[in-house]
Amino acid sequence: MFDSLLAIHRAQEKSVGLLRRGASPYEVDVLGISLEKGGTSVLADGYLVAGDLSAPQAEFMFGFGALLQLVDDLQDVEGDGRDGLLTVFSQTARRWSLDAITSRTLRFGNRTLELLPCFDATDAETLKELMRRSASLLVVLAAGRAARLHTRDYIHELESRSPFRFAFLDKQSRKMASQRISLMRMIEAFAASPDASATNSTPLARAF
Repeated sequence: MFDSLLAIHRAQEKSVGLLRRGASPYEVDVLGISLEKGGTSVLADGYLVAGDLSAPQAEFMFGFGALLQLVDDLQDVEGDGRDGLLTVFSQTARRWSLDAITSRTLRFGNRTLELLPCFDATDAETLKELMRRSASLLVVLAAGRAARLHTRDYIHELESRSPFRFAFLDKQSRKMASQRISLMRMIEAFAASPDASATNSTPLARAF
């Protein structure tokens, strides 16, 4: 447990290196720092709650934390670019579309979720199913907020797999911005709205 808390501290120290406007991908390990920052945070939460974790459980907690960090970075890519904060998304967006890196994030999330069976408590199945359904959706909705940094065809493909139209998502996001609520809270609010129609209500179940 204490080792995981120390790991958070080390990751936070390294993250100072992300505040380097204009740095090249060869100067700062942007991806490594981001994954470590997100992964150690959730891993520490796991140890605080459970007291002890098996190796597969620790791997899942780290991977899920890293995924949440990537989702956050994708969601905030435009603001991070303006502020000079280096993330794999803000760095890529300088010269290329985000299609490929968003797809890699989806695949990373699916690979992480393959570790969920390591949690074998009999009453955890509902929670595990919720995580399977929501993990890819978080990436899709974050990409929708950064639609102009993806190609039009790619965004159309993502939107067809989302239960919410991205225009509706953007509208609700602006309305809720002052409340500073999380993307997960936004999903809960959208689900109850009669305006949340989409071309396809099937959740995104695969990376492509």
